[in-house]
Amino acid sequence: MAEFTVISVSGPPAARDAMRELRAGKHVVLLGGGVSLEEEIELKRAAAEREILLLGPECGTAIIEGKGYGFANAVRLGPVGIIGTVGTGIQEVSCLVDKVGVSHALGVGRQDLSQKVDGLGTVSALKFLGEDEATKIIVVIALAPPTSVAQRVLKAIQAVEKPAIVCFLGAGRGPKFPKGVIPAQTLEDAAAHAVALVEKRKPHEVTFTLSPEDVRKIAEQEHRRFSYGQKYLRGLYSGGMLCAEAMVVMQELIGDVRSNVPLKPRLRLPDPHSSRGHACVDFSAAELTRGQHPVVDLGPRCERMSKEARDWETAVVVLDVVLGEGAHPDPAGEIVEAGEGAKRITDRGGGCLSIVASITGTLRDPQGLVTQREKLEKAGVLVMPSNAQAARIAALIATKGRVWKKLKS
Repeated sequence: MAEFTVISVSGPPAARDAMRELRAGKHVVLLGGGVSLEEEIELKRAAAEREILLLGPECGTAIIEGKGYGFANAVRLGPVGIIGTVGTGIQEVSCLVDKVGVSHALGVGRQDLSQKVDGLGTVSALKFLGEDEATKIIVVIALAPPTSVAQRVLKAIQAVEKPAIVCFLGAGRGPKFPKGVIPAQTLEDAAAHAVALVEKRKPHEVTFTLSPEDVRKIAEQEHRRFSYGQKYLRGLYSGGMLCAEAMVVMQELIGDVRSNVPLKPRLRLPDPHSSRGHACVDFSAAELTRGQHPVVDLGPRCERMSKEARDWETAVVVLDVVLGEGAHPDPAGEIVEAGEGAKRITDRGGGCLSIVASITGTLRDPQGLVTQREKLEKAGVLVMPSNAQAARIAALIATKGRVWKKLKS
């Protein structure tokens, strides 16, 4: 196993310690933040010159030969190598491909594909996976980068000469993908392509969800209990990439979705503490965190659920539940308590609040995937097997089935 040094401190000491370890020829997992863009660029250039890895800054998730760093799930060893800018996105894909397994999952930091950093960490990670014998397939996931950065990454993928799937969330058709690189519209789509390549099947044969008819029946059971005026969907997310994936899915079905991290600038919420229309909120954004990541501190999301229930136009609340090392020991327990309170608020007003969730986790995670699912379902929460599927059924419920034809097409 390659030698990695883990650095948890933040600020100037983090950059200084990381440079020292890089100069000693060691790969670095930089969990801490507070590193300036200039320092990040300097560190990543130093790593590239030495042909070693710098993961981070603010590396939310990394898995190296089965060993997790930061927030990570217990996934099988296998042939799929993952590179991502945001931890929750890496976690979602690694859990969805768990049936075939993960060689490495490398978090390069959320600024890596910015214009200034120019994908330095991603390119180094691609070289690392390209030289790794255990990695047979590569998945790259990120929020849509500037076109020039996207082209640099795609060129680097071609040089690796391994099958690759790329998901630039929110890019739409995005840049022209070179031959041999598979574009994916969502994290779920990227995972399906990866599993299909390993199992030598077609992507549509890989499914993470219920049958369409089962989904339709469940949705009907929910929305037939709504009162007049209930029509809006409110997403409460612990991670930026899960929030972005949900919005990508939803906008194709229900149109504009407002957010504190919008896909389009015109859709930014004036106040991140108050929803308007269909809205999805990323609680990992600086203005909403309370010192701990929302994967650990569910308080702000639980409080917001009650606030959304007091808005008589709210029909559906949808949220992610993230398991794994470092995450809350019983997220379902907190969500159930808050959800029951929110449902009582809506009931008193003569309506019905539908709560939809997805669980990012595996059977080997410490919280117990089965136990967490059972707690949620017992409390009336609809649990879907992927974040994208939760977004789809939430849109179907909120529109009282009007988007069914879009879902089937």
